[in-house]
Amino acid sequence: MKQLLLSMMAFVTIASFNACADSNAGQDPVLAKEFSENVQNFGRTVPVTMEKENGKYRVNFIITAQNFEIRDSKENAVYISMIGEAVKNETPIQIFLKANTNEIVKVGQPTEEDIRYFKSLLIRETSTEAQKAVSVIPNQATLNSLFTQIKNQSCGTSTASSPCITFRYAVDGCYARAHKMRQILLNAGYDCEKQFVYGNLKASTGTCCVSWGYHVAILVSFKNSSGTVEKRIIDPSLFTSGPVTDTAWRNACVNTSCGSASASSYANTAGNVYYRSPSGSLLYDNNYVNTNCVLTTFASLSGCSPSPAPSVASCGF
Repeated sequence: MKQLLLSMMAFVTIASFNACADSNAGQDPVLAKEFSENVQNFGRTVPVTMEKENGKYRVNFIITAQNFEIRDSKENAVYISMIGEAVKNETPIQIFLKANTNEIVKVGQPTEEDIRYFKSLLIRETSTEAQKAVSVIPNQATLNSLFTQIKNQSCGTSTASSPCITFRYAVDGCYARAHKMRQILLNAGYDCEKQFVYGNLKASTGTCCVSWGYHVAILVSFKNSSGTVEKRIIDPSLFTSGPVTDTAWRNACVNTSCGSASASSYANTAGNVYYRSPSGSLLYDNNYVNTNCVLTTFASLSGCSPSPAPSVASCGF
């Protein structure tokens, strides 16, 4: 399985506004100004899925769980083709969005250097330090205690000095929330897996509905009263009362009361995996730099607004 290095984050979050200026070279100054005001440079990134639905394509990129879209039109035919090729070849492209929306309005080609750099990341090995942690929580009481400890780190209730966990803002950042939850477990002497679910996901937070291309949470093992090892998901962004089975968790990610929804696949990974693409490419954040930065960026937000989520481009490495 291919592995993406932590440093891939720097590549993903590069936002070069010079590219926006270059694309307007030779244009009327008034039109160029209008373009720059109404179009945002999302940066060079790698699309991982593209699905056609309702006269448009739903597009997902590495790291972010949010859905993006591009209208199926003659004007966008070249852009759609470029995105499709990038998904197929796992190569980067330059993405421009309509300001303050998730609509893709322009796609640019990467440089040869961009492609070589990305390909080089795919073939490097990532070394990780062995964690001296127990993989199975000894009993239900300890599991419940750990859940309470994690839940109490939620933004709005936590007084901890480290970044709070943005359970109140489910629009994006599940990858950072899951990684911070694992850190709490490790500090308590336990480890976990993670479960990623993919598809046209929709979930209710209890007050509003969110849409994702994937979702991730920690998957813990514990011994029940009979001594049998069972597994549970901990995800206070969706379940505030306690750990749940992974089946219940995945079902919550396809809440049809929020609209058409379906899951295409799911996969379990080691706990140190920060992101897993639908094709199985992996990304790590062993020093929690991106984790803490993303959580800090979203810390003051709650509910389902703003959407799309604020940029975390500054969280690059």
